[in-house]
Amino acid sequence: MKLLIKNAHIVTHEKVHENHWLLTENGKIHSFGPMENCPEADNTIDAEHSYLLPGAIEMHIHGADGVDAMDADMEYIEKISAHLPKTGSTSFLATTMTSTIEDVERSLMNLADYTYQSGAEMLGIHQEGPFISKKHPGAQHPDHIITPDAKMIRRLQDISGNRIRQITFAPEEDENGIFLETLKELGIIASAGHTDALYETLTEAEKNGVSHVTHLYNGMRGLHHREPGVVGFAYMSDAFVEIISDGIHSRPAMVKLAYDNITSDRMIMITDAMRAQGLPDGRYDLGGQEVIVVGNEARLADGTLAGSVLTMDQAVRNMFAFTGCSWPDIVKMSSYNPARELGITDQKGVIKEGADADLVLYDGEADLMLTIVRGKVFS
Repeated sequence: MKLLIKNAHIVTHEKVHENHWLLTENGKIHSFGPMENCPEADNTIDAEHSYLLPGAIEMHIHGADGVDAMDADMEYIEKISAHLPKTGSTSFLATTMTSTIEDVERSLMNLADYTYQSGAEMLGIHQEGPFISKKHPGAQHPDHIITPDAKMIRRLQDISGNRIRQITFAPEEDENGIFLETLKELGIIASAGHTDALYETLTEAEKNGVSHVTHLYNGMRGLHHREPGVVGFAYMSDAFVEIISDGIHSRPAMVKLAYDNITSDRMIMITDAMRAQGLPDGRYDLGGQEVIVVGNEARLADGTLAGSVLTMDQAVRNMFAFTGCSWPDIVKMSSYNPARELGITDQKGVIKEGADADLVLYDGEADLMLTIVRGKVFS
């Protein structure tokens, strides 16, 4: 089946191609070009000079629409895959969290059975914890935090059907470096998060494979003029760095500070959303802990931030407002950089012939108009 989108400003990670058309066929991008040589098709969308860009790849999302990756129920996949296109996300890493090893195993077993059906595509698993620091648990349950264990992560990767693509852990807790070596051997992205690591610890860990920082500013040793810490490492390293641009996890000025120093070449926009995304205020569960959602904030009873209810399309609007970034910057931070890190720029995060037809259309005010996943339109 063919779909033609005409009169669009096509945005890549490099530039904006004004007044272009794009044709999809059988779920792939077939071709695109300037409007003066626009083809015809029975199934046509007039973009009316809105912005067409690759769909967002969510590298850190626990749940939405009432479900969570830790539920160990295939309803999670069905509901989150149906829900995410409404928010501008076309693929994602299902994100687990710190719990008992038995609970983590059940979640991984459930996700191991995944086969793509429809909606947003699960590209793998982001395992957040339990190998983190007790000094920075955030909303991760402190009773279930354990020391990095290479033998255990091998078992967990086997249980997942080799679907674990990223692990958030505390590098300073990996005293002999064997855990990090194992992640590299297994092809798992090593992300520093919920960590009290010193700057020197992280610069050494980067040489051995740490290439990512989980939700900047949150759950980590901060910046100090005599100890750069995790934040200083994020600013000065070559690692990709997640940011939650909700204005709550980090105030707008701090998002801009990160953007100005890290730049869109290394930043990755995430939502870190939990099951309340898309649902009313109320009380919800996150990793066995009660979360109270009021407005745009999700917190534990003691006031600790517990994930978010941020959606990717709102994150896009916020990033424009907080930083003054460009449309190509948005592409880099929402889709191209995740695709680079996952090694899938031949298929996702790009607009080129043969790539998956995973696309989003935003108007000039950065309001989401529609999402296309493998050539199917969601509005």
